[in-house]
Amino acid sequence: MRIGLISVGFPNFRYDIANEYLQKSLEKLDSSNYEILCCGKTLIDEQDIYLELSNLKQKNIDLLILQCGTYSYGSCMMKIVELFEHTPLLMWGFPEPVIEGFYGLPLNSLCGLNMYGSFLEKVDKKYSYVYGKVDDEATYDKVIKTIRAIEIKMKMKGSKFCIIGGRVPGFYLSNVDEVRFRHEIGPEIVYYSLAALIKDVKNISSERVEKEIEIMVGEAAKVTTTNEMLEKSARIYLAIQDYKEKNNIDGFTIKCWPEFQELMGCSVCGVVSRLNNIGVATSCEGDITGLATMYIQNLITKEPCFFADLVNINEEGVAKAWHCGPAPLSLARDKETTEYLEHPTIKQGMGFAVQFKMKLGRLTMIKLKEAKGGYKMFIAAGEGIEEDRVLVANQADIRFDSPINKVLDTIMANGIEHHYAIVYSEIKDILIETCKWMGIEVIDC
Repeated sequence: MRIGLISVGFPNFRYDIANEYLQKSLEKLDSSNYEILCCGKTLIDEQDIYLELSNLKQKNIDLLILQCGTYSYGSCMMKIVELFEHTPLLMWGFPEPVIEGFYGLPLNSLCGLNMYGSFLEKVDKKYSYVYGKVDDEATYDKVIKTIRAIEIKMKMKGSKFCIIGGRVPGFYLSNVDEVRFRHEIGPEIVYYSLAALIKDVKNISSERVEKEIEIMVGEAAKVTTTNEMLEKSARIYLAIQDYKEKNNIDGFTIKCWPEFQELMGCSVCGVVSRLNNIGVATSCEGDITGLATMYIQNLITKEPCFFADLVNINEEGVAKAWHCGPAPLSLARDKETTEYLEHPTIKQGMGFAVQFKMKLGRLTMIKLKEAKGGYKMFIAAGEGIEEDRVLVANQADIRFDSPINKVLDTIMANGIEHHYAIVYSEIKDILIETCKWMGIEVIDC
């Protein structure tokens, strides 16, 4: 990722202070995760500003950061609009320093920031801004938040999703308009048929399968599913991994019923669990927007999530999210509760699924939706608490920050689909910033 940084000023203000701020911010923003392109000084001449903007334009930057070192020329913002029409813009203003013996207004940075914001609104140019002290960590947190949001957008545009088998029966909203999805959200969608998967499953060598079964047996505290199911699951897992490597796939969604049960006599919840556990975002039941939700959160947190249905609200206003055994083991509250077992709802000796007690603590429940007028992201933050009952497979009891009636009303009024990504992290701020740059409307409870 290439970031252009330009500091602008005006001769009548203390551009020497602005230049000190620029040097400090360059030191703080130095990172191996991205490249900062900057001339290294605050520019106070209008033509010099134009020249530097032209230089940055030629370097194909992914984000432009404009430091309002002091108040500056209104014309430079119009030049930015002209040259960087499609480049994300972050503006940065500074509070006035108190200088002993100096009674003038040193920077007038906020006024410049305000003026530029009004220009951008007039011409419909999207931007973010930060206003804060150059030595304040909170200031850099906001800058990094925007950098990460743009990075996520870029990664989404370069990603590839794979649908294995299609969607499950009756789940009409698991599909997306592929052209619209590619254009607005980013990932290319490819297909891996169940027939091709079953063929690949048969061609996995016995040696690879045996090694994979050894790994599987060591992952969970308890294994009660049969050796036959472990072998079938190992073969499916390895075949999907091979397809991923061969075709550069970033995430999968699987038509997990009914064909796997009818044609192979097994379930794939455990396979979904294991893929997510190693960082390969994989959604259930052919849900593409569910996969996109999982993938976005994975780019933010670098951790897997619990992909689940909302199944109950008890008398205390606590919501219950549940799914039939696809949760990644890394979300277990205690490894001693983890078990690979017969599928808890399909039963009939079919395996395997995953069962354990879910983590407790702060979480965020999110879901991307393909709506009539564009994409929307539902967000509800809350606390994972002790379960109100014993249930098979995976469950999470959630006390939301907002009243549960408001959460449910929001879901129903906006037609949010029934699959949610439960993220065990506070991601609302970075998610909202990401949605802003991806053109996704936020529905925040």
